Amino acid sequence: MEEVLKKFLVVFVILILFFIVRGFNSNSPNQIKADYFDIGYGQSMFEGYNKVDEKTVQSLVKEYNQIKDIEQTNEEINYDKAVTIHFIYNDQISGSLVIDNKGVFLLGNRSGNFQIDENNDMYEKALKIYKEVKEQN
Repeated sequence: MEEVLKKFLVVFVILILFFIVRGFNSNSPNQIKADYFDIGYGQSMFEGYNKVDEKTVQSLVKEYNQIKDIEQTNEEINYDKAVTIHFIYNDQISGSLVIDNKGVFLLGNRSGNFQIDENNDMYEKALKIYKEVKEQN
């Protein structure tokens, strides 16, 4: 009986440590890769394939991978002023982001809306790239 209790305690401690470590990293998204992305604003969406260079793609991927949220929020995303990005890697969506002009965002792999760190300019960069892609269509 004592042997079973020791095994249970070891498994329990490992699980607790796993959740503690995972909890410290919960304010950043899963790391993604992308070959290209599709990008939209409001109701429009444009394919980014062959419309942007690799440097631009990797710049947005880096921004996505560095997103830190402040806290979950009950504030709704203003979809009329939101930029939507679907990152594509090996012909599959590797990540999604919807972010509005107030910094409220939603990641495809999480539930709930979050408020982005006020020092993050992801929205402005994404909007600029959207305009560039739109011009090419």
